[in-house]
Amino acid sequence: EIDFDHHSEEYGRDPWAANTELATRCPVAHSPHHGGFYVVTGYEQVADVARRPEVFSSAHELPNTPGRPQGTIIPASTFRALPLEMDPPEFLEWRRTLNRFFSPKAARQLRPRIQAFATWCVDQCVEKGETDLVLDLSNAVPALLTLDIVGLPMDNWRRYADAVHALAYTPSGAPEYQRVEAGFAMLVNEVRETIPRRRANPNGDLISFLTHVEVDGKKIGDADIVAVCNAMIAGGMDTTTALLASAFEYLDRDRAARRRLIEEPATVPRACEEFLRYFTPVVCVGRTVMRDDEIGGFPVSRGDRVLISWAAANLDAEVFPDPLTVDFDRDTRKHAAFGIGMHRCIGRHIAQTDFEIVVNEVLRRLPDYRLVEGAAERYATVGQINGYVKMPARFTPGPRTGPGVATAGELLPDLKLDL
Repeated sequence: EIDFDHHSEEYGRDPWAANTELATRCPVAHSPHHGGFYVVTGYEQVADVARRPEVFSSAHELPNTPGRPQGTIIPASTFRALPLEMDPPEFLEWRRTLNRFFSPKAARQLRPRIQAFATWCVDQCVEKGETDLVLDLSNAVPALLTLDIVGLPMDNWRRYADAVHALAYTPSGAPEYQRVEAGFAMLVNEVRETIPRRRANPNGDLISFLTHVEVDGKKIGDADIVAVCNAMIAGGMDTTTALLASAFEYLDRDRAARRRLIEEPATVPRACEEFLRYFTPVVCVGRTVMRDDEIGGFPVSRGDRVLISWAAANLDAEVFPDPLTVDFDRDTRKHAAFGIGMHRCIGRHIAQTDFEIVVNEVLRRLPDYRLVEGAAERYATVGQINGYVKMPARFTPGPRTGPGVATAGELLPDLKLDL
């Protein structure tokens, strides 16, 4: 039994110290917080749980217990995310269907759009010599891209981006959480209202795809379409935001690393993988035990909740020597930032492309940026996402390079992916 709460401010101040201590001292332990759960931190034990979905369920509701949400977040969220919160065999059918929309080919097709969004966002601040690397860039570009892919109106992108961002860093017990959750609910309602329009007049976006595709021979219902878009919006926005912000903060401290990426842009994809390992945006996920079993020799019982820590697994010295050192030349092929097993992040190819383009754009056009001392604000708690609320910065002003458009929605014609 340990006093561990991934939503606590203490954990948020230095998750690296807590993760390495837990993984070394007790890779499987029990916490009494949030109704009680087992926390799994060793790489071997994390991989074991992740690769046995028949025992450790991701489902949002347990069988025979309607109205009792569980899913992948501890404490449970009121929003269901598909196909993330499904188990096989149903999960496999959904994954095969959606893979077409999130394939490496689709990510390559999105590159010009990501570049256009990155150029536009930098253009909004480049002449002023100051920006917020989170709100104006790290959050803005993934938000614009995600709304574009999903098929939502982009005129309100700032409001929706702020809503998803706030949902990630606001603890569920905070007084303002209901207001923040209501903001995300507005975005969900926008998805719900768009579905019938896309059924009648489809185009190349995700909602159109979902309204016309079949899973296991059946059309997808509105509730499940909303649940897929929930996962895409939450996973596509603030996770990439957190990774980019952490990278920019690190490159502010390590000027040699920044200089290397500026001089060797081909190194950026490798740096992305090492930043994913070290900063691990999605810190941990929940599972529910479906039958009496064990994790690394520790017994668990049916109905127990289990929290597997991707962040701690990525700091396991037996897998990643000298894990607290950022090394762009490290072998990161086993990192767990996108998950392990069949539930591995379906949007990882898009996220990696997003990171590469945004980092290169910032280093090319704002190469001497400096964070405003003491102004960057980390999330108070990192129970879901390890990121920053804001990150003001200054730099030498430069020229705009993109078209002089009024809104981001006017940047490009409607998205049409070749699936």
